[in-house]
Amino acid sequence: MKEDNKKIVILGAGLAGLAAGYELVKVGKKVIILEKNPYVGGLATTFKVGDYRFDTGPHRWFTKINEVDKWVKDLMGDEFINVARLTRIYFNKKFYYYPVRPLDALQGIGPLKAARAIFDFFLTKLSVKINPEPIVTMEDAYINQFGRTLYQIFFEKYTEKLWGRPCNKLSGDWVAQRSRGMSIMTIIRNAFFPQKGKVVSLVEEFSYPRLGVGRIAERLAEEIRKNGGEIILNAQISNIKLTRSKIDTPVLRDQISNVKSVSYRRNDKIEEISGDEFISSIPLTSLVEYLDPLPPTKVLKAVKSLSFRNEVFVALFLKKGKITNDQWIYTQDPSLPFVRFLETDNWSSFLSPKGTTALVFEVACDEEDRVWQMGNKKLVDWITNKYINEFKTINKNDIAGSFIHHQQFEYPVYQIGYEKPLKVIKEYLKKIANLQIIGRSGMYRYNNMDHTIQSGIWAARNLLGGNYNLENINIEKEYHEEKKSA
Repeated sequence: MKEDNKKIVILGAGLAGLAAGYELVKVGKKVIILEKNPYVGGLATTFKVGDYRFDTGPHRWFTKINEVDKWVKDLMGDEFINVARLTRIYFNKKFYYYPVRPLDALQGIGPLKAARAIFDFFLTKLSVKINPEPIVTMEDAYINQFGRTLYQIFFEKYTEKLWGRPCNKLSGDWVAQRSRGMSIMTIIRNAFFPQKGKVVSLVEEFSYPRLGVGRIAERLAEEIRKNGGEIILNAQISNIKLTRSKIDTPVLRDQISNVKSVSYRRNDKIEEISGDEFISSIPLTSLVEYLDPLPPTKVLKAVKSLSFRNEVFVALFLKKGKITNDQWIYTQDPSLPFVRFLETDNWSSFLSPKGTTALVFEVACDEEDRVWQMGNKKLVDWITNKYINEFKTINKNDIAGSFIHHQQFEYPVYQIGYEKPLKVIKEYLKKIANLQIIGRSGMYRYNNMDHTIQSGIWAARNLLGGNYNLENINIEKEYHEEKKSA
């Protein structure tokens, strides 16, 4: 493809921004990526502390998108290993397999609750047929799929701990994205009547880079730089300069034509970079607030209606190995501050020195919550004591060290009615002819890694003459843990 002189500026060096950059430099485009952190990877980063490596959350590679799967595996080569998955829910002092196994779940909750759960499910389905009502809240969505009993046992407390809000105050869209097509009946069908030759399970095994999920971002960064692209780290964006339409009519007066330049702070200096095309993966709300001139009042008001959930990661490096057999465990009990924890040695033996492992705890919070403000030592002691007192698999002498990571903008919060302000914002941004938004935070959509990478690839291909609608990503109706075979 003939090279041109257009400069493409990408905001954010997470998987979405890096995927876009890689796709563009491969065909000779001039690419500059701005990243506020001193590292690449965004929400899918691997930290190295001493001889220990750990991810910011359980990031396994699986996808129903065959093209994206090949794209990533070609990039990673022999770095991927296959991992047999084991994930469980810890509830009421017992462990349950996740995804749910019918016999395990029914045995665990006891015959009376099991009977009530099945009765509730069929009663719900009957009620929906007789008197169908729209699903509005997260509570509505879970009950519609699983019945009230299983909702209260397996979903309610965990979900409220994750989001910090009651389930009846959150939109059912999140459930639709995470567990669409899943119900008691699909679980029973898959367990006892598998559809051989038609459905490929993505539950039992997944791919994973032996040195951590952050290697995907690192490999992308390596290839971008090798092909002449530039990645500027520690670049905190402060201003996005826009040019207005020159046609001064009542209809077009507020129409924005293009992004002209981006200013960012680096090493206590403000620098400015101009460009011809711009791709943004930074949080949608931040993007709007950086625009200069600012959007109309209704757009700024819409931004204030949207929020993100943050997480604090607490890593404990241990002198012993194999604390559990799980890659990660969900914790339902509200008295346990962490929503889940992972054990690195069950992902890859290359992440920790031989005979050792690490536990990484996720604490979901908002910035005003005390856990976000808590000092590192106090936080480590709190999480350590809670874990030891509950699980009793280690003692304090087993801990060789610890590390704290604060992650902003981890999850877009789907509050009831979020769709309206989100539409206002996106309709406004469509007026900026040379700007595309991608990624989980950039699109304000709960995307997995594969969807995130796909959004970057599609945005890049739009600049190469393609016509891809980014809003069509992650809208399929199948349960995301399965795909139809060819």
